[in-house]
Amino acid sequence: MAAVKETLNARERLIAVATELFGERGYHQTGTEEIVRRSGVTRGSLYHHFADKSALFEEVFDRAEQRVSSQVRAAASAAIERGEDPWSVFVAGWEAVLDTAVDEPLQRIRVVDAPAVLGWRKWQERNARYTIANIQAGLVLLLEHGVLAPQPVAPLALLLMGLSNQAVAAIAGAENPLRARQDIGAAVRRLLEGLRYNG
Repeated sequence: MAAVKETLNARERLIAVATELFGERGYHQTGTEEIVRRSGVTRGSLYHHFADKSALFEEVFDRAEQRVSSQVRAAASAAIERGEDPWSVFVAGWEAVLDTAVDEPLQRIRVVDAPAVLGWRKWQERNARYTIANIQAGLVLLLEHGVLAPQPVAPLALLLMGLSNQAVAAIAGAENPLRARQDIGAAVRRLLEGLRYNG
């Protein structure tokens, strides 16, 4: 039992250190030697848990996506608990996504390095696993309450995922991310408002 626990601890230490280094420096500026040294594990332990550095990055990326997804769900849940209307709940989720864009280390992993390290197709697939689910949940909520015109949710969710990714990338890459967060946030709200059904 102690050996299993130590193995799990080693894996978690590798992920934690890699997350910190990939976030601070980027994937290509981070060597496995430093990840191993700072994790306090052997190189053999690294390769026991991960086939290579890119496999470790995949795990880091998935956890970054899970973190953003959790923040979105928490923001929507908080809006529901405050008794806000379905539209406000939907917008609260979007605001949470855009808020994450000013977290430079997080976005270095999600937006800067992930497309290059994972390849565009795999990045899109893994990103969609988290982003699409949240967007679809929001759209279904709007449909159920008559706030969105009856329509298939899947194509609209796909387009909104593109909006989300581009908005986050623009904020994260801006010279002044906080200012960009305000400006792009306002533009996103205006775009989303066009979805609102007034029939």
